[in-house]
Amino acid sequence: MMKIKNIKARFVLLFAIIGFLAPSAVHAQFLKKLKKNVEDRVVEVAGEKSDQLLNGETETTANSDVKTGVETKTTPTGTQVKKVDPSLQDQEVLRFKAPSKDFRDIVIQSYNGLPRYGELNFQTGTNALITNKAYKALLELKFLEDTFKDMDWSKLTKQKNTSEDLAKKNSEFAQNHLRILAGETLSDEKLKEYFCDSEASSSCDFQNRAGERVFVSYWGGTSKNEFAQNRSYTTFVKEYFDILKTWGQSFYKNDSEVAYYVAKGLVAEKYDFKEKGYWIGNLFSNGGDFMLHQSNFIPYTENEKAIRHQRKKIFLPIDADKAKTYKLIARSPVYVVFKVLVNPKPNNTTSVNWEFELESPILEIYKDVTLTDKMGEVDINSTNLKN
Repeated sequence: MMKIKNIKARFVLLFAIIGFLAPSAVHAQFLKKLKKNVEDRVVEVAGEKSDQLLNGETETTANSDVKTGVETKTTPTGTQVKKVDPSLQDQEVLRFKAPSKDFRDIVIQSYNGLPRYGELNFQTGTNALITNKAYKALLELKFLEDTFKDMDWSKLTKQKNTSEDLAKKNSEFAQNHLRILAGETLSDEKLKEYFCDSEASSSCDFQNRAGERVFVSYWGGTSKNEFAQNRSYTTFVKEYFDILKTWGQSFYKNDSEVAYYVAKGLVAEKYDFKEKGYWIGNLFSNGGDFMLHQSNFIPYTENEKAIRHQRKKIFLPIDADKAKTYKLIARSPVYVVFKVLVNPKPNNTTSVNWEFELESPILEIYKDVTLTDKMGEVDINSTNLKN
């Protein structure tokens, strides 16, 4: 509306100037025509703004990988325009662009612009758009680098190798992991190329009813034709392994990542009218298992050690009038958000421990898994604790 007012102001000024300069005989006819042009332009601008609002379009100059269900495109004028993807509009996500059109983007949930681990916010109809498995598999490719050095590029290693040859065991694991990674990251077109059995009577389908990618069991899409399997595997490795390896190296700069770990805590007892708040317990025992697990939390302070081993409850101050609206009882779930520093450590040749420590002592506590209804926050180093 401010833009419309500015247009009006410019033309009013123009009227005034013309009023002093033009002969009186032409005033009436000229001003009538000019007034009509002004009104038409005002209506046109208003229509453009209305269309943008109705179509969910806003202008922005930002170009970030942090998105809330948003896709970005560039107009002929160079302006960045964001269009809301209805299936993700209520979720905050991070999108990692694929290295080429042969792969699909990796999308994970986020919070405040950082990866969200632990308890996730799954919503009906959006799971197919979140590619957690691809994200984790790509990270494992990076942090199990020594294992992948043993991978045989020339042929598939015999499955369930029982020999004591570590290199062969590593090769078998690496080839299976690469198959899973390919199944999660390849574009739909390339997925068919490497995992469809050309001799099968039925067509390939790599999605379940929810639209999620299904597990691919065999290279070449067949369990019987070892020649097709080897051909599919060796072609893929030659074409794409180095690309995937480079993509994986772009994650976790300096081999660590700051992220948010969301755990489901429990209200330990009824509202404490004396202390004016709730006691929250079981902070780590009910956390989700995406990437991080409570067993890999490294505590340093005494209070961190107390909550890590479930010995203590923490106190959340909250006004009685506000608490009344929540209607919480003992065992009611709440969601605790920890800002953490993740330091991956290979556990052995086939698994990674995602060790993490607190990056901030401030714990945010929410009533809902969507993290929109904030109850309050506490400082882990100064909060009250009790058994």
